[in-house]
Amino acid sequence: MPIAEPAGDIRAQLAAVMDPDHPKRACFVVPEDAGQVPYVLNAYIEARPEGVLVTRDLGLALLFRDVLADTDAFDRRMALILGYPEAKPDVVAACDGNPLHAWAAQARDAGGNVVQECFVTPDGARAACDALWQHVPVGGELVMLRPADAIWRRVMLRQA
Repeated sequence: MPIAEPAGDIRAQLAAVMDPDHPKRACFVVPEDAGQVPYVLNAYIEARPEGVLVTRDLGLALLFRDVLADTDAFDRRMALILGYPEAKPDVVAACDGNPLHAWAAQARDAGGNVVQECFVTPDGARAACDALWQHVPVGGELVMLRPADAIWRRVMLRQA
């Protein structure tokens, strides 16, 4: 089950999607945070039981709308839509289901908000860093941490 994100992360991700010069093409928001998605005239906003996708790319909106509800199919499609180097089912399988064997890569803005995040295998960490560097804005940073720490960050910032 996806963990809801801090409001600052959601704002940073939506801003990146709406910036035509930024490589982020889509933002996914879990149902709990759907109310944080503003109505945007020049974006496609698609809602499903799994969450809401915001994108300026009609093709990505259609890919999201048409994916099967099957968990693995959905997670694989989301990796494609969100530009992740590895899909969640592949990370889980490669790490034998143990989150201690995975990594979380985060592109953060100057305020520490997550603009792009993905979870990867140790073998995929280099590709994740290469992909996420493109998402780090001026003054931001690329952070590698354990998935539990990434989730803990979300929980703590939402409570703050």
